[in-house]
Amino acid sequence: MYNSTANLIPERECNIRSYKYRWIIINIFGLFCGINFMQYLQFTIIANIVRKYYNVDTFSVDMSGLVFMAFYILLFIPAGYIVERTSLKTVSIIASGLTALGNCLKLLAISPDRYYVILASQSLCAIAQIFILIIPTKVACTWFGADEVSTACSIGIFGTQIGLAVGSILPTIIVNDSNDLDTIGDGLNTLFLYNAVASIAIFLVVIIFFRSKPPSPPSESQAELVTRIEEEKMSHWAALKGFAKNKDFLIVLCTLGLAFGLWNCFGILVNQMFSYSFPNESNALAGFLTSAAIISGGCFGTVFFGYLLDRTHKFKWISCFALTSNTILSILQAVFMLTSNKIATCIIIPLNGFYSGSMMVIAYEYAAETTYPVPEALGASILNVIIYLIAIIYVVILSLIFDNVSYLAGYIVIVGSLAMGTFPILWISTELKRRNANLKT
Repeated sequence: MYNSTANLIPERECNIRSYKYRWIIINIFGLFCGINFMQYLQFTIIANIVRKYYNVDTFSVDMSGLVFMAFYILLFIPAGYIVERTSLKTVSIIASGLTALGNCLKLLAISPDRYYVILASQSLCAIAQIFILIIPTKVACTWFGADEVSTACSIGIFGTQIGLAVGSILPTIIVNDSNDLDTIGDGLNTLFLYNAVASIAIFLVVIIFFRSKPPSPPSESQAELVTRIEEEKMSHWAALKGFAKNKDFLIVLCTLGLAFGLWNCFGILVNQMFSYSFPNESNALAGFLTSAAIISGGCFGTVFFGYLLDRTHKFKWISCFALTSNTILSILQAVFMLTSNKIATCIIIPLNGFYSGSMMVIAYEYAAETTYPVPEALGASILNVIIYLIAIIYVVILSLIFDNVSYLAGYIVIVGSLAMGTFPILWISTELKRRNANLKT
């Protein structure tokens, strides 16, 4: 470990160098991402039990996940401002600290009349997640060289997906359905205690071991950004105006953003959809399949596609392949779930997750390439806003369609949206601005 010189502003003439400590940094980042993302689906995956215990309706349970999206949309601009004007360590302490505070607050929500405490604690975790979602590319670009940045970003995202996977399956194992509310309450108390202990431990790791940046930048593009930051700060509003005129970035939003937004929507509605197709199955199977899909795509898929992007730099064609595969597999998933084919569903959901979950790393990296030299955090913020807006809109629309029309109509909306969102990627250019900067000698 090196000393506090890591926090000093480098001189204008910088040596390009990678440090072994970068692997510790990216793994710590993955840890506090993971514990935060565990909170996202842990109530919606056992929605039927939560409804019974707290005596609330389905939409109230959905709100435990939707608050993450809503707070991001409301606060991403001030959060982005903080990220760009403070150190990565400060931002990491804020994110991990709010997560720990939110999980400790859940220990006060065991009483069946305190669902409002659940929403309050989820809100704290949601605010923490704003910072976590903004900084993956910033952490990767700050610590990793040009040929490692996509892989590093995928490793960081790997942590978020492991968290989602654990958050999908752990509640179904610990919290058992029962007509005895005390039994459910004991399960929830155990779940909340595990969350609190783990998040406090990770918070301490961040304080002790995390570092903001290395003594020397790892790539030419990062050196160029560091030098320019000393001279000027780009106005957020000026950057936003530039985004509105950036055709390639808008296509990334409309294609990869739409696909990943629908994937987020699936996470919120999975209990409802699975209960319709397989009414006699326990929550454990739904949790297992959701977890398998997240691990397949969010873990293996993101690392695979991150490595592929680093080695080939064929962003356009890799995106086209992933989007097309996602659409085809979503059609098959809809058919198998509507026909209640359990074996086929158990196969297709993890396979579909491989592509759906991978959209995150492809979208983040493509956004960074199309918006350079705008700071990565700002482009990632806009991308996340679009993803969450899409997810919220589709959760509301699909819930209404499922309840008032039919599940067939809902699946048609999902598949039709994915199909229409695939074609625009063909119109994107092949220019990679960040890579071009890295190729400077």
